Amino acid sequence: MVAETPEASGSLFAPLIFALTALLPFVVGTLLADVAGFPIRLEVFLAGAGALAALILAAAAARKAFAPGAARYPAWGPISPSAAKGLGYGLLALAALLGLILQFGLHTGNWTLPLVAGGILGGYFYFAPPLQWYRRGWGEVLGALCLGQLPVIYGFYLQCGHVVTELLLYGVALSLAAFNLLLVHGFPALEGDPPLGGGGPGERDSLAARVRPVTAALVFTLVNILIIAGLVFDLLFPANLLPFWAGFIFLIILAVVNQEVLKRQAYRREAGIRLLCRLTLAQHLAMGLVFTISLWLR
Repeated sequence: MVAETPEASGSLFAPLIFALTALLPFVVGTLLADVAGFPIRLEVFLAGAGALAALILAAAAARKAFAPGAARYPAWGPISPSAAKGLGYGLLALAALLGLILQFGLHTGNWTLPLVAGGILGGYFYFAPPLQWYRRGWGEVLGALCLGQLPVIYGFYLQCGHVVTELLLYGVALSLAAFNLLLVHGFPALEGDPPLGGGGPGERDSLAARVRPVTAALVFTLVNILIIAGLVFDLLFPANLLPFWAGFIFLIILAVVNQEVLKRQAYRREAGIRLLCRLTLAQHLAMGLVFTISLWLR
């Protein structure tokens, strides 16, 4: 049974922590360009980070305006849905303007605007009509790319105008962590307790709400195994010097902790789902931070 609950009032700063889930991979991509021997242009980094932050906040505004009951993401309050709609349009305009400056003013390459457009399609239209990817049962896949692989590519491409295969080593791991983050936040509210971000019919459209809880848990487990296997592979067979190996061990331990919490069927209790939401968010942010420190030390 799913409880019908009103949208929580939320916080004015609620979306900021989720903005970091995209900004940290962007920093990873930028540092990879530096490691590859390309000079880092600060003005490009700041404009690119600004455009990316605008896209993430536009997605949060779209949720508030068009899908206030979707998933467990903290509500952006005390903004009204109508104000959030206008704010979303303004943020999209800012992202587009920064994209134009990057491509034509700072000469970052012909794929700059397509990358920004991809962020709009996968971010703002994740909740906004007519696409509303979150309602299609596999929106988590597209969202995971927008919080993992695409920001890594974006950060690297803006600095040097092309991409390299090493981007996959970091981007895929971040996308897998982002997928589990979105999967857990898509669990519907259990009877008797409101979820973190509100509730309502919209929350039933996620992948986790479309399948049995045990099936969603199995998907989480398979993805988590891939994360652990990738981190172990990085430790045993690093492509380059791995100066921050302790951070990778911490990430493996955190992934094991997440799996143990899931093993205890936390998804059958509202408090357990909330704990998984926090743990998967911590896992994604920690992964971005560990990758950043590792590349910085290289």
